[in-house]
Amino acid sequence: YRLGGIIYFGERHYTARFIDSNLNVWYNDGIVLGRRAVLEGRLADIDLTTDRAGKSRDQFIYVR
Repeated sequence: YRLGGIIYFGERHYTARFIDSNLNVWYNDGIVLGRRAVLEGRLADIDLTTDRAGKSRDQFIYVR
């Protein structure tokens, strides 16, 4: 298994980051971006402890 994504929560609102098989990190905030995700960069270069707005990690998603 590997980390496939993280769901963040704060201020009664969820955001998410997804990690693709090439270790690219994608960010989604449904209120701002709708159904789109924005490429943030490579996994090694992203701090996953909080999202862009400082929301805390809430759930981890693992994939095979």
